[in-house]
Amino acid sequence: LVQPTLSPARLQLDCSENVDEEAVEQWINEDSTLECCEVLSDDDIVSRVTCGSEETRNFQECPKSDEENLVTHQKLNHGDALVHTEALLNYLKQEDESTPAEKMILRNLRSIIRRRVNEKQKQTSIISFFTKQ
Repeated sequence: LVQPTLSPARLQLDCSENVDEEAVEQWINEDSTLECCEVLSDDDIVSRVTCGSEETRNFQECPKSDEENLVTHQKLNHGDALVHTEALLNYLKQEDESTPAEKMILRNLRSIIRRRVNEKQKQTSIISFFTKQ
């Protein structure tokens, strides 16, 4: 009888010997005997992804307070978006692993944001130069 062996990544069936049908069935049904998986509801999954549970707050990636989390939810104006896009483009220029396609996409986004910044700016009316302030 061939016994399934436990590898770090998954259970493997040793096929170096003749394998009978019972060993294959045991190997296929091994997941049902392991206590490796926890059944989560949709709310549990959302809570863990959004750092709402204590378990996920123990990880360094999750902010500990709502104030830290607000930074990602604030609405940026076009000028701030342009500054951050240019900073990201500078970062990608420094990285050896960034591809030209990634840089091109970011340059296109920067152009779109610049256009929006220019559209939001208003030219000073010539009348305002002649009126008392």
